[in-house]
Parts: sequence; C-alpha cells; structure tokens
Amino acid sequence: MKFLEELFSETDSGNGRIALVNGAVASGKTELLRTFAEQRAREGAVVLTMTGDRDRETRAYGSLERLVRELPVPRAKTLELTRLIARPPDGGPPSSFDVANLVLELTLELAERTPLLITVDDAQHVDASSMDCLLRLAERTRSARIMLLLAELAHGRSAHPSYRIELVRQRHFRRLDLAPLSAAGVAKLLARHLDPDSAERLAAGCYTITRGNPLLVRALIEDQLDWPEPGRDARPVVGDAFRHAVLTCLRRSGSDVLALARVVSVLGPDSTVERLSGIVHRRPADVTRALRALRTVGFLNGNDFRDWSFREAVIDCTEPEDLAKLHVTAARSLHADKAGAGRVARHLLAAGGEPDAWAVEQLHSAAEEALRADDAGRAVEYLEHALTGQPDGPRAAALRVLLLRAELRGGSAADRHLTLLCEHERAGDLDPEQKVFLVQRLLWAGRQPDAEPVLDRLGREYARRRSRNSTLADVGHWLRHAHPALAPRWAEATGAAAREDAEPARWAASASEALITVLGGADEPGAVSKAESVLEATPLDDLTVGPMWSALRTLVYADRLETATNWCDALLAEAKARGVAWWRAVFSACRADIALRYGELSKASGHAHDAIEAVGAERWGVAIGMPLAVLIRVATVIGDHEEVREHLRQPVPEEMYRSGYCLPYLRARGRYCLATGRVEAALADFERCRELMAAWGFEAPTLAPWRTDSAKAHLRLGDADRARELANRQLAHPRFRTPRVRGAALRMLAATEDVSSRLAMLKETVEVLHASGDRLELAQALFDLSRTHQAMKQFAKARMVLQRARRLGQACRLEVTPPRGSEEPRPEPGAEWTVPEQAAPPSSTSPASPASPSADASDSSGGAAAAVQNDQILRILTSSEYRVATLASFGYTNQEISTKLHVTPSTVEQHLTRVFRKLKVSKRTDLPVDLQLEAARAGGTRTAGKPKVSGRGPRSDTP
Repeated sequence: MKFLEELFSETDSGNGRIALVNGAVASGKTELLRTFAEQRAREGAVVLTMTGDRDRETRAYGSLERLVRELPVPRAKTLELTRLIARPPDGGPPSSFDVANLVLELTLELAERTPLLITVDDAQHVDASSMDCLLRLAERTRSARIMLLLAELAHGRSAHPSYRIELVRQRHFRRLDLAPLSAAGVAKLLARHLDPDSAERLAAGCYTITRGNPLLVRALIEDQLDWPEPGRDARPVVGDAFRHAVLTCLRRSGSDVLALARVVSVLGPDSTVERLSGIVHRRPADVTRALRALRTVGFLNGNDFRDWSFREAVIDCTEPEDLAKLHVTAARSLHADKAGAGRVARHLLAAGGEPDAWAVEQLHSAAEEALRADDAGRAVEYLEHALTGQPDGPRAAALRVLLLRAELRGGSAADRHLTLLCEHERAGDLDPEQKVFLVQRLLWAGRQPDAEPVLDRLGREYARRRSRNSTLADVGHWLRHAHPALAPRWAEATGAAAREDAEPARWAASASEALITVLGGADEPGAVSKAESVLEATPLDDLTVGPMWSALRTLVYADRLETATNWCDALLAEAKARGVAWWRAVFSACRADIALRYGELSKASGHAHDAIEAVGAERWGVAIGMPLAVLIRVATVIGDHEEVREHLRQPVPEEMYRSGYCLPYLRARGRYCLATGRVEAALADFERCRELMAAWGFEAPTLAPWRTDSAKAHLRLGDADRARELANRQLAHPRFRTPRVRGAALRMLAATEDVSSRLAMLKETVEVLHASGDRLELAQALFDLSRTHQAMKQFAKARMVLQRARRLGQACRLEVTPPRGSEEPRPEPGAEWTVPEQAAPPSSTSPASPASPSADASDSSGGAAAAVQNDQILRILTSSEYRVATLASFGYTNQEISTKLHVTPSTVEQHLTRVFRKLKVSKRTDLPVDLQLEAARAGGTRTAGKPKVSGRGPRSDTP
C-alpha cells in the first residue's frame, strides 16, 4: 500500500504513473484496489473503475462502458462517446482512434481540476478494444495527473496478449507482485481470530496446507471456529469453508484450470504435462501455464496436489459419472504410456461399474502383480471387480482361482469359491494346473466327495493325453503323503501314465518324494539331501509353500531338527516380513512340532497358537490335527487336563481321519487318555495309528511311534511282557535307529526289567537321549535313573541325577513330582517320582520346585539360559575336561568314566580337579546340569547354540 501511495503522490505532482498489480487467485488484488481507491476518493481524487469480465471478453468496448458511465462530466459530453461505442454511424466497428481520443480528452479535462485514479481489475479479461483505449491513454498520461492502476491474474490467459509488453515499454510503468502470506503472517492472522494456544498450535499446519494463500487461511479459520470441539492436533480441521474456498479459487481461475484440476485429482502423482494435455485436449503450453497458476495459488506441489484436502474438494464438486469417465480415461492413458498394471487397475477400480474385456484383462494382470508384491488385499479388490464384468467362461475361472489364492494368503474364507470352481470344472473352463489346485483345496477343506469326481476326470485326462505335464505328475506323489487313502484311486485312473512318470518331474514332486521316502523308512540320507535341495533352490510363493512345508517335514521326520529349525525360522521370518498369514500359519505349525521334539514346551505352545490364530481354526481344514496335536501334547505333559479337554472339543473334519494329518492328532489324544487313566482308549488310538500307517506304507516312528506308545499303555495294564516285546521290536527295526527313537524305546525296555538290569539300561538311555537333543524325554529318563539309584540305596547318585532331572524338568515346565495319572509308565503302580528324605539334597543346595515362585523366576529363560551357561563352560574347559565333567554330572564314578573314555582313573581325577577349580565348585553334585545338551543339538561340535543362517539356508547337520 505504501508503494502505491508514493506513486499516487508523484501523480498528484503532475507525473502520471502506471502500476500493474500481479498476483494469484485470492491473493488480495481486488481488495487492494478497492481499499486504495476508497482512500484516494476520501482525499478528493476522482476514481474511475473498470473490471474485466470473462463472459464479455469478445464484446467490443464491453469493459469500457462502465468507465464511461462513471465519468463525472455533463452527460452531453459523454453522449457522443456512448453512441460511438454502442452503435457506430456507418454500422461498422467503431474506430479505436476516435474512441481513444474522446476518452483521453475527457480524462485530461478531469485531471486538470483534480488527480484522477483509474483502476482496472481482472485486466486479463478486458476485451481487446477497451484495452487498446487504455494503452493509448497510458501513452499520453506521463505528464498528466492520471494514475492507471491495473490488477491481473498471475499466469492467466489474456484476451489481449500483448498488453503487458505495451505497458512495460512505458517509462512511467511500475509492477507490483503480491506474494502469499509468510509463515509469520499466517500465525499473525490466526492470532487475530483464535485463542493463543490454538493459534500457536495450528500455525505451522495452516501454512503447510495453504502456503500462505489469504483466502484459504481465512477459510481454515472459519472451519476452526465452526468446529464444535477444538482438537489438540497440530493439523487444522478442514471443513466446508475450506472446500468452498478451493472451488472459488478454481472457478475464478477459469474453466480450463478447473477442468485440469479435476484430471489432476484423478491422476495424482501420475500427472505429467503430456498426459494431462492428452486428457484435457489442450496444448502442452496451455497445460504448463495452468499448472503454474495452480502452483502459484498454493494448490500443487510439482504436478500433484500438496494435500489430500484439495483433492477431496475437487472430487466433491465433480459428478460421479464424470469422475468415472475420467478414471477410465486415465487408465487408458497410463496403459498407453506402458505404466504398471497396478497403476492402471487402481483407476479401473475407482471408476466402478462393469468393466469391459480390456479392463478385465488389466485387472487380472494387476492382481498378479499385487500378489508378487505381497499385497493380497489389493489383489482381492481387483479380482472381485474383474469378476463383475466376466462372470462366466475360462477367464472367470482363472480369476476365481487367483482370487482363491489371494484370499488364502490373508487367511480369509477363501473356500467360499470352491462350489463355483467345481461348476467351472464341469463346464471345462479349468486347465490341468487349475484342476490340480481345485482338488487340493477341496481335500484340504474336507470336501472329499466333491474332490473325487474331479480327481477321476483329471486322472483320465492325464492318461488319455499321455502328456508329461509336471503338475499332473506331482498329484500322485502329493496324495501318497497327504491323502494316502486316495493314492490308489489316482493310480487306477491314470494307469500306465502314472508309472511312466514315476520319477519326480520338478521340485514339487521332489519334495513329496523325499517326504514319502522318510515316512516309508527308506533312503533317509538321499531324502534329506533332496529336501534341502528343494529348500535351497525354491523361492517362497503361493505355489511353493506346500512343497517347502513337505521338505521341512522331511527334515523333521528324519530327525534333522537343527537343520529343520534353521530353515523353518528363516521361512517363518520371511512369511512375517511379507505379511502373508497363511505362510506364517504353516511354518508356525512346523516350528511348534520342532520345539515339542526339543522339549521346549512354552515355545511349542506359542507357535501352535500362532499357527491357529494366524488364519483361524476353520481355515486349517483337515490339517488342523497338526497344530492341535502339539497343544494337546504340551497341555498333557504339564498336567493341564482342562486345557486338553478344551482342545479336544475343537471340531475337526471327519475327513481328517482319512488324511495323513490325523496321525499326530491320534497319538496326542492317546497320550492324553493314557495320562488320565483311560488306558484302553489310549491303546485304541495307538492301534489306529498302527493300522493307518501299515495301510499307507508309513514306517517312520518319528511321525507316530505307536510301538513305544503302546508299550507304555501295556505297562499301565501290568503286561510287562507285551511292553518288552513292543520295545524290542522298535529297537530291532532295521530302518529307524536315531537317538530319539532308540532312547525312547530303551527307556520303555528298562521299565520292564528288574532294578539291577534297569540301571545299566537307563544309563545307556540317558547317553543316547543326550545325543538326540530331546530334553523332555531326557528329563523323564533321568527321573527314572534317579529312582533306580534310590531303589539300589545309592542315595548320593540319586540326589545328583535328580538335581539334573529337576533342572531339565524346569526348562521343560515339568513337575518334579508328577500328579497321579501321569502319562509316564511306573514299574511300581501308584508310586510317585520322589526320593526319600535321606537321599534328598540339603535344603541349602536343593533347587526349588518348579512349581514354586522362586523356580519360576530363576528358570524363566529356560533353554536360553542353559545355552548361555554351556557356551561359557565350553570356553573354559578343554574337550577332555568337558567330556569327563559331563559323565560325572550323570552320576558316573571315576572308574566308570575311565572305562568309558579309555583313560586311567588318575587321569579322570586330574581332569575333575581342574574342572572343579575352573567352574568354582567343590563336588560333583554342584556341576552344571545342562552340560553337552546344547552342544549335542549343534551336531556334536563344541560350539554352543545354533548355527547362524547365512541368507535363508542353514548349514547342514554334522553327519
């Protein structure tokens, strides 16, 4: 304002001035002209006004008419000018020379008496004829008391493009650019209308959104005042006032700018000058100018809206039909520019309606792209929209198969599509790979009656074509371990074709073949190698998660738990990182099984719960038996029978009992029955395991050790001879002699012997189980050994072994004194696992019972604490000292140790002396009880803990 006042003061002195005020929409140009004109009028100056009008740009002298009417001169003097503008004498266009001369004559006459101010608002919309008159007037006002003050829109299109150049040529021309409010200016404006706390809190947010546009700032102030309860966020409330202000700015910027803003609201970050130009059908130069105008007004950052509130305001003022058309146009434009399918599909989805064939194709491609990016939710949206435009035929079948896979990832009720897919299969819409997938999902969901005819038709098709389709070749291998009761049906349907393709055709069949080999008890090293090859060479995705699960189970049932743990942990971490619920469920179930085999009961329970909660119990279908089996076993071992009953009340599909997934469940249920005294029911479950395994060709006791379990049941019934027979049959089995299997069988055999024979057998059992890494079975064997020492009056040894058993029991969450009805066998029915008072360690050194608060606190870390302790011991002791200390902690005498290690008793004594000094203990009973266990788990090497995973694959177990 001060700048303009100085210019007018020079004008009043006889030096005419021209000023052009340039600014964005709503930057205050009109307000500035009005305020300045009112001040000059109060001072006695003559003020004439002219306003450009977009609707009158093409009408000659349309803008000049108002100025002529406002001239404060007798009407007779303006009559000729008015007639000349309205209707020239010859009927042709009026002479701009004549009109300009008359205007100049009248204004100069006024300026002789008093200063004259002529304001021209929206100069860019002044018609060409009126602007010519103003330019002629500007050329002749240099020495007159006339100030010409114009205001124009920055970057606006002008009806007289050259008027700015003509003005700039005048020596008495000045230009004034109106800048937006600064951050301090916004804060000051807020402080005038809001309470101090709100003004300070909202200032930065208001400036960020509006970039100092005065109209937008005032609109935000109105929204804050209208909001019923002031918030505490730094971002201001964006309401109706702001949205109306945005639309006002756009409409005042012109229809072209408004149309462009609508396209930008649709394209968002995909807005480019070329793409916008093609959609709005304007020259790139015009689009560039409009974008510059939107940036100047504070709407854009680059070519996109700086804040979502601008986009919402523009979309709100666009008709839904027009918005849908814009989205479709944007989709086709992006496709033409070879943009990603996802970017195209987002617009097709936003357009709604029924997509055409081209749109369905794009949505299909985008869904596949989304699944590769692990965005299953987005893929589901694309596929469901695509199906509205393609409800039938092979394309619809392919869409539904992909939709089923996408929903499986998120753990939703994907099986709702199975009925429709069965109809597609009967109509011939599915290709072989899709039919295989349908069969697998039907069987998983427990819908075997629906799966059987599909399987029959698929088998006949395979036999008829005699093709080497690897997916079809995989079916037989997969059925043999997952649904072995159906394997003969497939073999009958395929006939010779299945025999000719008996060799695994690819990684899927290779994984199944490895699992079948281990379950059947043949060529275990080759199967393990094959499983590891599958894990190493196969990327994790929807098609490979099943084979990778089979490969992991191969390692578990082959008792390669360390390798299985590392692979499973890596795959589980990847599943979590990629956010795929189904993968997480599968690998959590596998990890729960591994933890149970290590005796890590808390981990096993946690992973099993995670497996079920990740997708829900009903989504597990016939495989629900696997995580449920772990939960039942854990609750049984710790004596929480109410929790077991809760798990057994969980409904399971009837078809589960005809699948390979039922065996762990039957075994867990039998162990619970045994623990609660229902021995006949337990024997029935174990016998059912035997029958199914025999029928299916399964021999692996690592899956369901029915011989050892049945031996326990017969011991409960007092039939020691039958128990001995079963245990010996397990020990004599030619294929499975792993430490885990052999140790469990030896323990059962020891329970059938007299006390003197039992002692040597239990010592061997403890040594064997040490190598297996199974802390649970080892702790139970140590309890038996301690009780045997007690029966032989060897109380010192009983006390030392019991201490070790207690520590392991605490790590496994076992009770030191199992309740009556424990699942474990007793040579003397009804006897508790206790030691007499004379054999019990003194109270000062006696470890607290696991049931006591102190025990829970000291052993809360379980196996982790043991691993740390063992790691420290490994660094202190030599390998010879470590072996001697381990055997001494078992209760071996010096003579027994010397015989076992083939050294002299004197050497043993020297080693023990150094061990006591290094570990700072004074007697054998003070030796750490977790010696060697963690080292055994690491493959027998003197490296504590588990080997680290390099990349995703682990190093193999030490053979």
